[in-house]
Amino acid sequence: MKQLKQLSPLFPKDIVTDPVTSQEELDAAFQQHAEYSHTYVQTAVYWEDLRKWYEDRWPKVHKYLDSDFLDRFKLEQEHQARVWEFHLAATLLDKGFILKEKAWDYGPDFCITLPSAKNIWIEAITCDLGTVDPVEPHPHMESGVIYSFGGNIEDTHRPRALRITNAIGTKYEKFKQYLKDSEHSGVKDKDCLIVAINGSAIQHFADPNMLFKRAVFGQGPDVLVKVPGKEKLQGGFYKPVPTIPKKAIGGEYNVPATFMEMDEFSQISAILYCGHTVSHSWLNEYNVGDDFLFAYHAKPKNPIPTETFRFGRGIRKNIQTSAITDQEQT
Repeated sequence: MKQLKQLSPLFPKDIVTDPVTSQEELDAAFQQHAEYSHTYVQTAVYWEDLRKWYEDRWPKVHKYLDSDFLDRFKLEQEHQARVWEFHLAATLLDKGFILKEKAWDYGPDFCITLPSAKNIWIEAITCDLGTVDPVEPHPHMESGVIYSFGGNIEDTHRPRALRITNAIGTKYEKFKQYLKDSEHSGVKDKDCLIVAINGSAIQHFADPNMLFKRAVFGQGPDVLVKVPGKEKLQGGFYKPVPTIPKKAIGGEYNVPATFMEMDEFSQISAILYCGHTVSHSWLNEYNVGDDFLFAYHAKPKNPIPTETFRFGRGIRKNIQTSAITDQEQT
């Protein structure tokens, strides 16, 4: 009888020692395991609850991840992207979805099989800070003191929204390649396609819902304004414009912020966004996945069947009225 290969541990015993209790001990662990991501090491030796969350799910999640996932999960330059893949796969399995085991080398990251025999393909991607943090302080002098706040609110929203639109554009191009080479990728023209983005690195404690709507529906954040003749402040939206200015060599050009209503992107059935790390949900006593945001295309070529996702929030735009609805998915 053929013996099954033993599953390698996500956090080997040579890393998981007695929990560290000081910064000095943590720094020593970083130095001892310098070849690994700091976050990976810190999870192993300090964030015990998070490590156990990973370890509890690793035996059933690993088969839906790339064969070299474990090696890449440990690396500094790869860790956050692999964390998001693990986070996403674990959430879908916990919610009862049927995933195809990862037996392909070319194609999207995940495939959900629905009872109707329709496939939902998911491409996962993380936003990073890049070479420049997208949220930079805007110092100004007042009474001889320099303050690092104030300025135009769009100056903080715009660069982060561009990180999200860039992630969408990157994965949209990937999906076009998969559809063009359907025989090898497995992605069919009739399938539903989702781009799943994690933006925890760029959020800076801002509201993920607001930033996401800015990026995919062109809606600015809520504001209160003084209207002549009205005693109370009136609600509205700041700069609800359909484009986001992007600086480039030779000038500036506008990036569309209305992906989920453009005919060009109708092949993308939905964009999934999470603005938190995997530890956020259980630290805040929520179920993992409750902070997922789903923006559905207004005119999708392949609509995702109603009530497929019964967790997180569903965001839709009515093309006729331009009204945006945002509802809990139950």
